[in-house]
Amino acid sequence: MIGSLFALLGSLNFMQPALLAGLLALPVLWYILRITPPAPKTVFFPATRFLMGLQSDEKTPSSSPWWILLLRLLMVALIIIALARPVTNPAQSLEGNGALRLFIDNGWAGAQVWPQQMLAAEEIITQAARERREVYILPSTNARGDYLTPQYGPMPAGEAQSVLRGLKPHPWPVDYKAITAFLEKQSPSNTNIQTVWLSHGLDEGGAKPLMSALQKQGGLRYIAPSPEKLPLLLRPSKKTNRKGDLPSDIRIAVDAPADIPPKTPVTVQVSAKGGNILDARVEELTVDELPQTVFFDIADAFKDNITRFDIAGRKSAGGSYILDDQFKKRSIGIASPAGEESSAPLIEASYYIKRAVEPFGDITTGTIGELIDAKSSVIILADVAAMPTETLNMLEEWVKDGGLLLRFSGPNMAGSTQTQILTPVPLRSGGRALSGSLSWDKPQRITPFEQSSPFYGLDIPNEVTIKQQVLADPTHDMEGKVWARLEDGTPFITAAPMDKGLIVLVHTTANTDWSDFALSGLYVQVLKRIIYMAGSSSGITSAQGFTALDPLLVMDGFGAMVLPGPQVQPLPAGEYEEIIPSADHPPGLYGRGSVQYAFNLGNNLPKPVAVKSLPIGVDKGGYDRDYELNLMPYLLYAAFALFCIDWIIMMFVAGNISAVFRRVRSAALIILCLFISAPSFANEQSDIKYAGGFYLAYIETGDASLDSITRDGLETLSDVLTRRTSIEPEGVANLNPEKDNMSFFPIVYWAIGANQKTYSSKALENIQLYLDQGGTILFDTRDQNQSKSDFSNTENAKKLRQITSSLNIPPIIPIPDDHVLGRSFYLLKDYPGRYTSGTLWVEKNSLAGRDNVSSVLIGGNDWAGSWAASRGGSAMNRYSSSYETKQKEMALRFGVNLVMYAVTGNYKADQVHIPHILERLGE
Repeated sequence: MIGSLFALLGSLNFMQPALLAGLLALPVLWYILRITPPAPKTVFFPATRFLMGLQSDEKTPSSSPWWILLLRLLMVALIIIALARPVTNPAQSLEGNGALRLFIDNGWAGAQVWPQQMLAAEEIITQAARERREVYILPSTNARGDYLTPQYGPMPAGEAQSVLRGLKPHPWPVDYKAITAFLEKQSPSNTNIQTVWLSHGLDEGGAKPLMSALQKQGGLRYIAPSPEKLPLLLRPSKKTNRKGDLPSDIRIAVDAPADIPPKTPVTVQVSAKGGNILDARVEELTVDELPQTVFFDIADAFKDNITRFDIAGRKSAGGSYILDDQFKKRSIGIASPAGEESSAPLIEASYYIKRAVEPFGDITTGTIGELIDAKSSVIILADVAAMPTETLNMLEEWVKDGGLLLRFSGPNMAGSTQTQILTPVPLRSGGRALSGSLSWDKPQRITPFEQSSPFYGLDIPNEVTIKQQVLADPTHDMEGKVWARLEDGTPFITAAPMDKGLIVLVHTTANTDWSDFALSGLYVQVLKRIIYMAGSSSGITSAQGFTALDPLLVMDGFGAMVLPGPQVQPLPAGEYEEIIPSADHPPGLYGRGSVQYAFNLGNNLPKPVAVKSLPIGVDKGGYDRDYELNLMPYLLYAAFALFCIDWIIMMFVAGNISAVFRRVRSAALIILCLFISAPSFANEQSDIKYAGGFYLAYIETGDASLDSITRDGLETLSDVLTRRTSIEPEGVANLNPEKDNMSFFPIVYWAIGANQKTYSSKALENIQLYLDQGGTILFDTRDQNQSKSDFSNTENAKKLRQITSSLNIPPIIPIPDDHVLGRSFYLLKDYPGRYTSGTLWVEKNSLAGRDNVSSVLIGGNDWAGSWAASRGGSAMNRYSSSYETKQKEMALRFGVNLVMYAVTGNYKADQVHIPHILERLGE
């Protein structure tokens, strides 16, 4: 303990050391306090005349006791030392004397070290402020994904702090080559720029050239995480179960740089719908086995509920892996003649089919009736032609109910009279030979797949040739039914829907009798895509459904699923296994109709590689250090605590015990102040962080989509307030009235939805306390309420009445034309949002103690939706063209007025403003 104390004193420094000279006045203060006697004790006794001339045994001291003097001197000393601004582990002086540039890696890997990056950046900017140096901030990525104007600055340190708080990681890799090209094209007036690179530790291609480009403009310091904290990446696993592993097909692979220490523990979680964790495994990474597979023990009943994998403690798009319907293993039934495989296992069709599809489903073999009874989602018929009428009808009904029937041709089908039954297209009787002494043509190759084909993008090996096939009848309509063709234009794979199901026909054999198709990797890829179509035929058979998949939900930098912004482009079909995530194609869930595809960061990224050697002259540092701690608030708190102790002692000295107890309320108040004023050591998630600045806030509704739109809208309003007014919100807070302290927010936005969750009595008491203590809530039913006498009867309005029925809401009226809300900043005659004609309701008689600010405002114009539609990259981009830009601007002006009204009250109602308002109105 003594050693720790000496270490603390050794790292102590004072930012204003001259103020320590005040300690020299302590002896003088000691002398003044020493000669000043304490207040005499007062004794109330009427018969004082009888005591005349008596000598009291108790004497009042002529000076204060030494321990009281010591207590007071210590109190003064703490104040003096606090004013000298002591800090531990003071930030090092920055290199150079010119401007400072922070280059911050905010790609997918940066999210895993984001807290360390932000802490280091804040300390560097603080030191730059002490040295009075201008600051540049250069993020490695931005929301647009380009590098036209990525650099902020030059700017003072205070402004740099605001820019820093606005940065966030993005869910795609960094393009160092593009940044290098940007820097080389620059011609800065000041080439003496000291750069600090706050890195995530990975070399994403071109790190050294970028360092050289930064060095040309000045010095460079490179800060990276320690090896055990290098970013990790989740990938699909291609390994089978090893000896000693869990006998499970639920698995994911963890990839890491080769520099990670051996036996680094990693916890991987598998989650179901709703975020419930089904299982978690701790794996010790081994460099020789990277990417390393993690197996999970999940009951069969829960496998279909799995939605994602996550690396615990490393929130990022790379540390998350989402799943789509393709992850769910299909029940695959293979119908073939009995004893076929055992007679010649290496040449029969069922052998090739099983080997190709076993990674994608649970395989069952048997008769068609047995496969239907087993509730197979896919049934494969390898050259099965004739079948009993009862079986045929049963199979047809199974397909109509949503089954996927995959058929292969062969000699049996070529010679059968049932070739027109349960086939996607009519067939010609007899096979077509393309090789041999009696053939008319040479073997045919498969032509590249068209964009309308589900196989678009698959590579076709040159060695694959088709020697014989079953021909389709060209006289019938073939539009949209041909998924693959041969070089001469004849169909090779055809498909057609049947009610809810799908029939696919491969016009050659499943083995090598008629082609080399079964020997190629293309065979596996084609069967894989066909099997994944089970249950999705309606969307997949659409010819336009394969050109591109629309973004449904995308990941943010920390791996959370959000609505896509307008810059997100559809994902080109057939390029899933090649395209690298970017601003145009961030990782997420893409789809069209009933087809969905989970586009993950770990699918196509190269292996993560750590930055190893640095160019000469580059100084290297790390995040693992003790950062600067300002001791001033703690010393002031200690001085205040001593003051309270001194006050309590004086109460005892100046009176008797009963008098002390009469003052117990005052003492309790002082003790409460001690707790309230104590510096917070809690983490940044504590509600007390909102006490340091102004935040816009909204109530969580339980509807993720609605909450996302509300947050986007308030973030837009926050930006507008910062640009146009003196109010500069620090951010947007989401509130849960069940547990959150709402007292830090002057106004709270509450969007009412049909799926609005219910609140307990505790939450309603918290809301009522907020309203009673001066808070304001804007209830937005988002239903364009137009009634002048009562609220509409929409579901949202009913939800609002249900919530407010337990609250003490004062009488409300439609907002008067002369209400101060219409002129608190802008002059407004109405209050449009996404709708324009809804009525805004306010308190009939606002309390003077609230500065006449209404505690509740109720409307239905969907203001947050309009604000979000004005935001580039917002979740509400689908509304961006649904109404005029002028209306969006007026909605933003209402938002500005609303915040100014809640913060400043009714001062614009004063008569001194009337002449200016009338002048603006032209009256």
